Amino acid sequence: SVMQLHGARDAGKPEQSAGQPGALPRIRGWLLVYIAALVVILLHGAGLTIASIVIYAHPAAAGLHSFVPLSFLLFYVITNVILILYGVVLFIRMSQRRRSAITNNIIFNILSVSFLVAWHLIGEKSNVGTLVDSAPNLVGAAYMLLSRRVRSTFIIRPPVRPYLRGTQCRQ
Repeated sequence: SVMQLHGARDAGKPEQSAGQPGALPRIRGWLLVYIAALVVILLHGAGLTIASIVIYAHPAAAGLHSFVPLSFLLFYVITNVILILYGVVLFIRMSQRRRSAITNNIIFNILSVSFLVAWHLIGEKSNVGTLVDSAPNLVGAAYMLLSRRVRSTFIIRPPVRPYLRGTQCRQ
């Protein structure tokens, strides 16, 4: 019967008593679009990082005749790796529905734009490329700041732990 099907489907889920809060909100709508775009941005950054190393090692393979200084390449690679690692942290925070995911996403987007401007200043990005690549991060930061869905989805605060002198603090 239908009741048996529902019981079998929910068998692996823990039961909630009246005092427990409801299930965590699902990630959907524009938040899901934001997360998908973040995946694409991070994969794109990883691909560009690998390509920049390959092209630096074999510039003729890309039809280039001039060289980029090693310091510029290292700056580009290190900043991209920072963004990729920070992106992994973001996905962990978002999967845990941590309230800190909101602040960290805003910081990530601002950091991304800052790196784009820095790459532009050292000649690694064109004016148009800097503007086009900055747009998703600026929209993402605004979305994280203004969205009610974001505020209602990332709701878990860290546990309160005792402080050394008897007061309490958040970690």
